[in-house]
Amino acid sequence: MNQTLKAISVTAEGEPDGFEAPLLYKSQVGPDGTTRLVVSAPVEELPRVHRLLIGALSGPLGVLWVQLVDRATSTRQEEEPKRWITLERDSAQVLETLTTCAALLYEDGRGQIWIRGALGEQLVLDELGLIYLYPDDPSFREVLEAGGVLEADSATMAERDYVRVEFVAAADGLEASLLSELSMQPIPS
Repeated sequence: MNQTLKAISVTAEGEPDGFEAPLLYKSQVGPDGTTRLVVSAPVEELPRVHRLLIGALSGPLGVLWVQLVDRATSTRQEEEPKRWITLERDSAQVLETLTTCAALLYEDGRGQIWIRGALGEQLVLDELGLIYLYPDDPSFREVLEAGGVLEADSATMAERDYVRVEFVAAADGLEASLLSELSMQPIPS
């Protein structure tokens, strides 16, 4: 199966510059001062690594979908993203839904999915294809290392000067499936 890149590093003129997302993780301090791990994976590894990390969360899970671009009305980022939430979902159900909606989550840059475990641990898959894990915990590091993701301080998509997110038309219907299958409710703005 040919996969679309969720985000592409480009030149100032918008042409691909050849940068490929590396497979690695590194420690970082978040904008709010919390510790976190940043995980980078190439498009063909992203679903595997994401699912591996979801398996490390304590169930039941809470899921937040943050729609940055509403493809029904525009291809530009919304000033105020739309959000949907669901709580107390079984891990197996979440993983099954993510598999069904793979093109939306792993190849399309319209949104972010936040998944929170019962102990407050959290992972975020952003629009660039990066995974953020909160907190920087030894258990996450063990899962990553066992999954062949090693710690390194190389550049990720977040450090590129210009990045273009991609949209996959086939993912338009998958967004509705994600919201429906997980019984997600809108959060008023």
